[in-house]
Amino acid sequence: MKKKAGTNLDDYGYANIACENNQDPPLNNVSVPLPNIVLPPSFDCDNPTYRYRLLDPTSTILARPILDAHGWDHDYGYDGVSMEEALAILDRFPAHVAVQVMKDKKEFSIHLDSSIAAKHGKNSSSLAGVDIKTIGWQPAYILHGETKIKNIKNNETTGGFSVTFLGDTMATRLKVKDQLSLGKRLSLVASTGALQAQGDTAFGANLEACLMDKYCPIGQSRSTLGLSLMKWQQDLALCANLQSQFSIRRGSKMALRLGLNNKLSGQITVRISTLDQVHIALLGLVPVAASIYKSFWASEPSSV
Repeated sequence: MKKKAGTNLDDYGYANIACENNQDPPLNNVSVPLPNIVLPPSFDCDNPTYRYRLLDPTSTILARPILDAHGWDHDYGYDGVSMEEALAILDRFPAHVAVQVMKDKKEFSIHLDSSIAAKHGKNSSSLAGVDIKTIGWQPAYILHGETKIKNIKNNETTGGFSVTFLGDTMATRLKVKDQLSLGKRLSLVASTGALQAQGDTAFGANLEACLMDKYCPIGQSRSTLGLSLMKWQQDLALCANLQSQFSIRRGSKMALRLGLNNKLSGQITVRISTLDQVHIALLGLVPVAASIYKSFWASEPSSV
């Protein structure tokens, strides 16, 4: 009934569904495949290397230990395990299940991502899933689903919902998203949604235009202009942001981000990355010099 999937979620347009539904901050520990620890030259009965050895996998389930980088001496450093499997149900419905369990002396956390997709003809597909996350000390159960419809060649409409149960609180979220591609460089994305919890409802809308490089994906230059609107009770927030990334020279890139809201407060961020270490060192001296200047001269009283 269940076999290894010949088709996966990527074929149905749900390659990043786990990232889109994840509303938690990233975990400190990331599961990575670890090789066997090298045996010490002399035997030590307190060394866990002799007790924990990885075996060759014989199952389709991908199981990996979770390494704690800040472990104690003579500690094997494994605080949890991560298991992942992709399968097909009746050879028609690709599914994906990922479980991560962590336990130490202070807290226990579990993270589950499961989803199953179905295709309706050539231009539409649906996805449904159940997630379990640990928020604080309480487990949160999330039911989510969405449907994608490709109206025309360059237009795709998505509608989805999610229901979150956290203790005695239930939160319901609805969203509608439409993406339109104008040629190979310009794309427009419009989305709107609503979130209801404990009798209150918040509404939001977002409009984004993205201009990519002429030689994309080889070229890394791209500019994005976004407008977002959110309304909750009597509060109204309007934000505009501009992001641009381009190459200064070979091996050097600059990223510029401008943000402004309806209260006339915003942020300007400039980030430069280069392969030349000398340039990085010189740029690092700029904030140091500015801090020294403020500490010595900016605090002096002005003379009349």
